[in-house]
Amino acid sequence: MKRRHFLKAAAISPLAGCSVVSPEVLGKPLGYIAPSDKVNLACVGIGNRGGSITMDLHKTGLANLVAFCDVDMGAPHTQKVLEQFPDVPRFQDFREMFDKMGDQIDAVSVGTPDFSHFPITMLAMSLGKHVYVEKPMARTFNEVELMIQAAAKYKVATQMGNQGHSEANYFQFKAWKEAGIIKDVTAVSAHMNNKRRWHP
Repeated sequence: MKRRHFLKAAAISPLAGCSVVSPEVLGKPLGYIAPSDKVNLACVGIGNRGGSITMDLHKTGLANLVAFCDVDMGAPHTQKVLEQFPDVPRFQDFREMFDKMGDQIDAVSVGTPDFSHFPITMLAMSLGKHVYVEKPMARTFNEVELMIQAAAKYKVATQMGNQGHSEANYFQFKAWKEAGIIKDVTAVSAHMNNKRRWHP
């Protein structure tokens, strides 16, 4: 039984005791999260968008970064992450990472080029790892369907990066539509006025 599962079970057990002590009483700062309550996270893809994902997940304070994987390990776009976390084990092949460290990984972030989302995510889920995968989820509808089936089969938590579609502006239009303020919507057009790596 993993330690965090044991602790969760003990916390709800009638034998767990009658008192709860806050971390502050034990000299820990407000909002302190015990290392045993953090997710052991492997990051596959640590440059460009993958590097941003890695840093953002670290900033939550909820992740122990336990492994990095990038086919271009040591390239200029991976340096920021590698310099900040010099002691995290590094791999250039996600299969080798899982072979060597699978028992130390709870979850995986996949911030790699689109064509590799499917094999990395499928292997991670088959090993019982929870997965965050950047958009697009996969290359084909068939791959997406297989990923959905695997998530249900292996009973893992999954998320696809869709931050732009879950921010306040989208909820505002949803609320207006539900309130009847906006009616008879037949199409929505979106325009981005920022340049990106793939278009000027």
